[in-house]
Amino acid sequence: MMRRLVLFAGLFLAPAMAHASKDSVPDWVRDAAKETLPAYKGDPDAVVLLRDVHYSVQANGQAVEHYREVIRILRPQGRHYAEMGTYFDSLSKINSLHIWSVGQDGHEYQLKDNEIVDRAAGEGFELYSDARYKGGKAPAGDPGAVVAMEYEQKARPYDTEYVWFVQGGIPMHMQRLTLELAPGMEFRAVWKGPKATEPVNLENNHWVWEVKDAAPIDLKDMPLAPARSALEQRMSIHYFGPGLPQSTRGDWQSVGEWYQQLAQDRAQTSPEITAKAQQLTAGKTDFYDKAEAIGGYVQKQIRYVAIEIGIGGDQPHFAQDIYKHQYGDCKDKATLLAAMLSSVGIHSTWVLVDTSRGFIDPAIPSSAGNHAIAAIEIPKGYNSPKLHSVVTAESGKRFLIFDPTWEMTPFGQLEHELQGSYGVLVDGDHSQVLALPVMAPARSVLDRKAHFQLAADGALSGDVVEKRYGDQAVVPRSVFTYGNEKEQQEILDHVINQDLAGFSLTDVKTENVRDLDKDMVLRYSLKVNDYGKAMGPLLLVRPRVLGSDSMRLDRKNRKYPINLDEAMIATDEFDVELPAGYTVDELPEPVKLDVGFASYESSSTVKGSTLHYSRTYTVREVELPAEKYGDMQKLVGAIEADEHSRAVLKKTN
Repeated sequence: MMRRLVLFAGLFLAPAMAHASKDSVPDWVRDAAKETLPAYKGDPDAVVLLRDVHYSVQANGQAVEHYREVIRILRPQGRHYAEMGTYFDSLSKINSLHIWSVGQDGHEYQLKDNEIVDRAAGEGFELYSDARYKGGKAPAGDPGAVVAMEYEQKARPYDTEYVWFVQGGIPMHMQRLTLELAPGMEFRAVWKGPKATEPVNLENNHWVWEVKDAAPIDLKDMPLAPARSALEQRMSIHYFGPGLPQSTRGDWQSVGEWYQQLAQDRAQTSPEITAKAQQLTAGKTDFYDKAEAIGGYVQKQIRYVAIEIGIGGDQPHFAQDIYKHQYGDCKDKATLLAAMLSSVGIHSTWVLVDTSRGFIDPAIPSSAGNHAIAAIEIPKGYNSPKLHSVVTAESGKRFLIFDPTWEMTPFGQLEHELQGSYGVLVDGDHSQVLALPVMAPARSVLDRKAHFQLAADGALSGDVVEKRYGDQAVVPRSVFTYGNEKEQQEILDHVINQDLAGFSLTDVKTENVRDLDKDMVLRYSLKVNDYGKAMGPLLLVRPRVLGSDSMRLDRKNRKYPINLDEAMIATDEFDVELPAGYTVDELPEPVKLDVGFASYESSSTVKGSTLHYSRTYTVREVELPAEKYGDMQKLVGAIEADEHSRAVLKKTN
């Protein structure tokens, strides 16, 4: 999996026993602490006083990063900024690292070398990784204190891009980046967001950028917030020249070519792979059927486990090794898929993506990302109603975008985390950035039907049938595949408890849990006391028994895009048999609202002794511009009013 540098880590660090020394803190830390700061909006937890980076590249391509950072903690919630350090591995070793602090009372501290932690930093899916974290907790990290860090670290020798983040979750007062290139080398700088500054030429292939008082990306308590990484302003520097034949040059084609050089020989097939691919596709002649058979095998049978050592963080393993061991990470699964498909005459390649929608920006060519998926080339002239996540490249080729890592997404579709985002198509000199499709709402469906009996004392009981498909089925499929009976019961209780109190749930049954091309069916019986609320001769009943589609919004002016998560359709059909001796005296008004990106309609009717409620909620887009927030508030207001509306039953005898 592609990895990005993380500057702050909330790790479980042992308490530091740093020593105080009159001359322990460098002058550049003291100078930064004396800076006069502007007034900040929003009462931030901390502020970066100084972030100073010197990045030098030698003639052989080896780069070294010299990094300095000073932070003032402003509030108790900012204490975690005292935890300072960086990640490294066998190809990005740390030459030196020091941590200091100045307490609110002026006492100065420096962590000793034996007080700095060096620990493994692997993620949960990794069987083994040489990724490590080195750092420590600066002492006296309370409000008013200043904490600082300095380190020198080698860059990976095959990586020819440096990403400079100039925004974060807190204000950044002073930032400086100095680039020092060997003679004959060139660079191209590309910005995400407005260009924050122009470089100053210091001659002899030295350049410096400075940014003052960068505003934070404050998403605290923001409903429907996008990923912060998708909003943060950053600059990517691509450097190239003599001694760097494998390099990115600040355009998407070179990014794709760079990765293809890392990965292309890894997708070679073998007799064992060919035999398995032919076995899976035996008797199949249709492109979709063959691709689905192999895609489903890699998706479900190859475990998502990683071994990442040095370059293995970016470069896939050989397909024959992945097949032999039956596990791999995202790029490994895409590699084995390519090898198996090639065995039956189908071309597939990699697409580099990020699971935070919007992080990859078509305006800023970059290799930065955290995930790899597959692009399966569709034969010219071939069409099928089963193909949904289809894109057409500039070359005219059509590709089915498929993530063999995501085990609960039907073949032919794309999980909602990646929809509406961008990815880098790795296709030689045809490499490019691709807009990933948004699935039609009908590809993610929840259809809930129920028949209830209402007693005169307000008790409600009945049977519920839920049919789910696509992303709407991901969570229940996962829970009923990997969870135990207790976990399955807990998630059902949690969902129903949002609408009902004092309920009992029995006779839970499922169908088609692992059949991704079929609706997952969930059946259960439900009983709840005091559902109807008595008011003298009247009984108040909410026609919408289950399923809340409302969401929390605020009334603030919106600055950032609105994340709707996924396109989908949710329908409810509820029948409530009325108790003997009661008739409906009043019904809620029907609702019908369409705001373009979504629509909502509902109605309550009576037929004989049955109260019938139906509604349909459709979401067509996954992200909206900030100026659509008013329409979003209008939609949510209509949903909330409908969900809380009551029918009034009147006792007739």
